[in-house]
This record gives sequence, C-alpha cells and structure tokens, in this order.
Amino acid sequence: MNVREELFKNEDSEYKAFHSKLIPNVLPDKIIGVRVPVMRKIAKQAVRENADVQLDYYDEIMVKGFTVGYKKCDIEEHLADLKNFVPLIDNWAVCDCACSTFKFTEKNREEVWAFIQPYLDGSEYDIRFAVVMIMDYFLTDDYIEKSLEILSSIKSEFYYVNMAVAWAISVAYVKYEDKTLPIIENRLLPVWVHNKSIQKICESYRVDKQKKAYLKTLKLKNQE
Repeated sequence: MNVREELFKNEDSEYKAFHSKLIPNVLPDKIIGVRVPVMRKIAKQAVRENADVQLDYYDEIMVKGFTVGYKKCDIEEHLADLKNFVPLIDNWAVCDCACSTFKFTEKNREEVWAFIQPYLDGSEYDIRFAVVMIMDYFLTDDYIEKSLEILSSIKSEFYYVNMAVAWAISVAYVKYEDKTLPIIENRLLPVWVHNKSIQKICESYRVDKQKKAYLKTLKLKNQE
C-alpha cells in the first residue's frame, strides 16, 4: 500500500478546518484532514503490509505513531521504534493518540518505566509524552506512589506540559483519591496546575458533589 495515497483518499476538508484550530502550532498545509479512526485503520494495514510511512504531514506522523503500537514485536524492538518516534511529536494530538496505542506497555511496565524517565528532562513534547504515558499506564497499585512523586515534582513553563500534568492528577484522583488528595491539600503543585487539576477533577462524573465542593475551597487565588 501507499500510505500517503490512502490518507489523501480519505481527506475530509471540514474536519481539517476544524482540527487545524485545535493544533495551531501545525501549519494547515501540513494537515491532510483524516479522522483518527480512519488513520488507525490505515496504520493497521501498513503494519500488515510492512509499508513505509513518509513523515511530511501531520496525518503521516500520527499513522507512524499508531504503527509503533500495532506492530507485533518484542519489547526491545518496541522501545527502539519509540526512540525514533518520540522526536517526531510536535503537538498534543499526536502525543496523546499515539500514547494511547502503546498497549505493549501493560505487559512491559518495568522496561517502559525506565525508558520514559529521561524524557522528563527534555523538550515540551518529550515531557508531555512521559506524563501521558504515566497517566495511561502507570497509575496502578505498583506505580502510583512513584507516579505521583514525579507528577508533583514537575515545574514547567510549557503550557502543554502543565495541561498534561493537571489531566494526569485528575485521573489519579479518581483512581487513588486517598493518595492524590494530599498533593492538592498541601499545595505541592504550581498554582496554575493546582487550579487546573481541581477544575478537571470537578468535571468528572465519577466524583460526587460533596467532594467537588470541598476541592473548590482549595483553589488558590494568585495564579502564576
């Protein structure tokens, strides 16, 4: 198959116009405009046929990320593919959609945990990659303490890092309220991340009204 041809066959101009506004740091002429379920289908076919994926368009980079997740191989090869893919991430959408596809992590948590650590000291999207991976795969009984320690230690000026940390904290609260609430009560997060975490927790239907009301009393007035 020719991946680029398949993508252009599925171009959706209305979706492109809408999605371009959500990823403003990607030039519109670098977006073909293919919906995610279609890109996933193309990626699965590309894996089956061992097809090359060019990397000039946003949609191609997304497909490449999906192929990393869908490929059937051992963990060493998965991590080698990840090492090549992570530098391609330059927006939140590719980061988040690709990370959700790296299901091989579930059977190889120890190796992947070690792999993501250096990215916490990297660029904006290196850090977001590590944070989203923690949120997707390491808010577990075995890793929750280490995960929360890392999340509460991140002090970043990058918007997309701070959004990811707040998102991860909100997910951690739903799963491990007893371990996550003290981070908020003790104000261990930067002010903006602290308030955004509370906001996102309060948006969850899995948190009752009384707890939401209490959390809102913990919001901080002075934003950084």
